[in-house]
Amino acid sequence: MTPEVTLAKKHRMERTSAALCGVVMIVFLALPGVSQASSNLTFAFGDKSPPYSSSLDDRAVGLFPDLVQLTFSFIPGYTTEHVVLPWARAQYNVQLGLADGLLTYPSEERKEYAVFSDKPLFTQDFGHLVYSADNPNSDLIESATSFADLSSLTVIVERGSRWEEDNIPGYLEREPGRDMKAMMHLLMLREAGDFMVQPAEDARYIAQQLGYSEKLRVRQVHFIPNSRIPFHIGVSRLHPSAMDVINEVDAVTQNPEFQSELNTLIRRYR
Repeated sequence: MTPEVTLAKKHRMERTSAALCGVVMIVFLALPGVSQASSNLTFAFGDKSPPYSSSLDDRAVGLFPDLVQLTFSFIPGYTTEHVVLPWARAQYNVQLGLADGLLTYPSEERKEYAVFSDKPLFTQDFGHLVYSADNPNSDLIESATSFADLSSLTVIVERGSRWEEDNIPGYLEREPGRDMKAMMHLLMLREAGDFMVQPAEDARYIAQQLGYSEKLRVRQVHFIPNSRIPFHIGVSRLHPSAMDVINEVDAVTQNPEFQSELNTLIRRYR
């Protein structure tokens, strides 16, 4: 056999070996949990829940995307992408494994399809009385120590809100509004009621949108039951590294530097 034939056979063997390696690598990467993209997590957010999450030029914006981004900036092994969808679809996609994670209240139903962080990143606090500086009853609102002190006033509520039905006493006169914008107009423009019970972030965001910021007053109180709703990072149970991700998140929440930046971020929205 001539040297030229031997060299040609060697080159063919090398090409065959390289091709086989390529096939093996493609199959290997296709296996669950082995994809190179497994370190890139897709988080789904609601598209119509400002200031928490909404869509701007097809981008996820708001407090919740910012919280997730901050968290994973402390975890070098993972990167995140954010998508905005109708909230029901966002949850369904995590349930199916079409998206990797979300930031929400860890209800028993959600725990069936997602693993959640031990500590919340954010706690939504309904323990605020929202009212107008022009309200003639503002002194009473500012000094109240119970709902009983407000029994002569009218509270503006969201039509169909189960939380308000369960946690605002029935003896208070109610003026229902269709949504937060309608409620703010009822409070500030029509003066149809004296106060609302809302998180500070929601009230300030809507007031700014509608031009009522100068008249807005927000007072934190401690007599409203079930007012604190924790929001945790959750990762789909179908993700091959779900527990690893959550363990990383739990470790980050113990980091004093992270906690400092977290508090600074949340204050910007309040």
